[in-house]
Amino acid sequence: MDGQCNRQAIGPCSDAGGADTTASGPASHAEGSETVASGSAAHAEGYRTNAAGDSSHAEGSTTVAAGSASHAEGFTTEALSDAAHAEGSYATASGEASHAEGSRTLAAGDVSHAEGSGTEALGTAAHAEGYQTTAAADSSHAEGSGTTASGSASHAEGYRTAASLDAAHAEGSGTTASGPAAHAEGESSSAEGESSHAEGTGTRSIGAASHAEGSGTRAAGDQAHSEGLGTEASGLASHAEGRSTDAFGPYAHAEGASTEASGESSHAEGAATLASGTTAHAEGSNTVASGNFSHAEGYQTTASGTYAHAEGSLTAATAFNSHAEGYETQASGYAAHAEGNATIASGNDSHAEGATTTASAFAAHAEGNTTVASGGNSHAEGNATLAQGTNSHAEGSTGRALGINSHAEGFNGEASGDNSHAEGADTIASGTSAHSEGSLTTASGNFSHAEGYQTQALDNYAHAEGSLTVASAFNTHAEGYQTTASGYASHAEGSGSSATASYAHAEGLTTEASGYGSHAEGVSTVASGSRAHAEGGNTTASGNYTHAEGLQTTADQAGSHIMGRYGTTLYPYSWHVANGTSAANPGLAAVLQGSTGNMYIDGSYFSGGADYAELYETVDGAPLEPGYFVTLEGEQIRPAEAADGYVLGVTSAVPTLVGDAAELRSPDAYLRDEWGRIVLETVTIPAELAPDGTVIAPAYAVEQPVVDPAYDPTVPFVPRRLLPGWAPVGLIGKLLVRDDGSCAPNGYCLPGSGGVATTAANGYRVLSRTGPNQIRIQMK
Repeated sequence: MDGQCNRQAIGPCSDAGGADTTASGPASHAEGSETVASGSAAHAEGYRTNAAGDSSHAEGSTTVAAGSASHAEGFTTEALSDAAHAEGSYATASGEASHAEGSRTLAAGDVSHAEGSGTEALGTAAHAEGYQTTAAADSSHAEGSGTTASGSASHAEGYRTAASLDAAHAEGSGTTASGPAAHAEGESSSAEGESSHAEGTGTRSIGAASHAEGSGTRAAGDQAHSEGLGTEASGLASHAEGRSTDAFGPYAHAEGASTEASGESSHAEGAATLASGTTAHAEGSNTVASGNFSHAEGYQTTASGTYAHAEGSLTAATAFNSHAEGYETQASGYAAHAEGNATIASGNDSHAEGATTTASAFAAHAEGNTTVASGGNSHAEGNATLAQGTNSHAEGSTGRALGINSHAEGFNGEASGDNSHAEGADTIASGTSAHSEGSLTTASGNFSHAEGYQTQALDNYAHAEGSLTVASAFNTHAEGYQTTASGYASHAEGSGSSATASYAHAEGLTTEASGYGSHAEGVSTVASGSRAHAEGGNTTASGNYTHAEGLQTTADQAGSHIMGRYGTTLYPYSWHVANGTSAANPGLAAVLQGSTGNMYIDGSYFSGGADYAELYETVDGAPLEPGYFVTLEGEQIRPAEAADGYVLGVTSAVPTLVGDAAELRSPDAYLRDEWGRIVLETVTIPAELAPDGTVIAPAYAVEQPVVDPAYDPTVPFVPRRLLPGWAPVGLIGKLLVRDDGSCAPNGYCLPGSGGVATTAANGYRVLSRTGPNQIRIQMK
């Protein structure tokens, strides 16, 4: 005890500070003036505060913390229950874990919260705030001024609002939420139905889950919604909005001004519209949707047919599934569609659009200006076009599609053939499935095609394109400028070219393919032989199966081929290279004769190898590597020994020329005479005739080898070069030889042991040493 300041720390481990303080509880703390901390671990501070509860805290002036772990602060506040908190002025927190703050507030319910002035939170977990608000029910919330939340979990806010049933919410001024889970907001609104919502001024939501908003609106039907001014939604789940609108039918929707939606699930919007059909929709001004599932919009439109749609001005959709739009249009056919200005769709499933168009047939379509689609499934578009054929299509200006499935487009075109197509200007497609395009073109053959300028496809399957071209035969194709394809299945292209024979092809400039299946290309070439090919400049392939290319070459022997310039072939089925200097001085640089296999050249032969060799078979049939001296045993070879008196040559790795090679075919394929020459015979190749008996290629004679009757062409052929028991033997020239290291340049060598060279007084000249055991020699 401190006698001078009257501090009494009575409790064990307690502490008293200030003046006239008492800490009587264990571990308590009293400080300030005339404070008492009587609870265990309590804390009192300030002036005349009392912390009576265990672990309580009282601070401020004349506050009391009586509950365990309670807290009182401010002026004349009381925290009377465990864990309660009172603060402010004359606040009382009497509920367990409650909180009172502000002025003259009361938190009586457990876990409640009162704040502001004169507020009361009486229910468990209730919350009152603002001025003179009351949260009387459990979990309720009152805020604002003079509000009451008397329903469980209700919420009242604003001015003099009341939320009287469970989960109700009232806000604004003078509103009432009297239905369960109802919501009223605005001014003098009333939410009377269960889960209803009223907002705005003087609105009523009477039906369950209804919604009224705006001014003077009424939502009487269950799930109904009224909004705007003076609207009424009396139908089940109906919706009225705007001014003086009525939604009478179930699920109906009226909006705009003075509209009426009387049909079930109907929708009326705009001004003075009527939607009387089931699921009908009327919008715009003075429109009527009287057909079930109909739609009228615009001005004075009528949709009287079931599923009909009228829009625009003064339009009428009178038939089932019809659609009229634009100005003064009529859709009188089943599922018909009329749009634009004064159009008529009178055929079932027809469509008329544009200006004064008519679609009078089944599934017809007319569009543009003054067009007529009178054929079933026809389509007319553009200006003054006519689609008369079934499934026809006319477009552009003054075009006519007269044939079945025909198509005319562009200017003044005519498609009179069934399945035909005319496009461009002044074109004609008169053949079945013909196609004419461009300008002044004609496709008169069935399945023909003419395009470009003044082209003509005159026969079946013909194709003419470009300018002034003519495809006059079956399956022909002419393209480019002034070309002519007159042979069956022929093709002419380029400029001034002509393909006059069957299957011929002429291309380039002023070329001519007059032989059966021939091909002429380049400039001024002629392919007159059957299957001949001429290319380049001024070349001629006049023999059958010939090929002439280059400059002014001629292939007149059957099956011959010539290239280069200024020359003529010598042998049939042979290859020629021309090297003449002019047309007056022709010449040949090389010839490979087909019948003999002989080759002739007017010049030198250059090669990268250094020796002439021939292929020999080894005695034991085993491979023999390069660089060995060899000798003969009969016609076969083996490595030479020092005692051998005859050396054939050295096995070579890179000979310049190899004899006895049999590289391209078996040496036994053809008969030979006693000197090894191939036996030749002259055979006559019969004439080739077309199916109609026309001679395609006349008969001719040709010289060719005689096949050995014992030869079997089915046995796979392998060149000797690839057989393991054959080796090339260099007979003349410079060759690399294996040596025993004794040979020296400018000296001589002979075979030693196993075909390996050794030094000698005479023999083969050593040119150089190329490795420790390799030298280069000269074979004579």
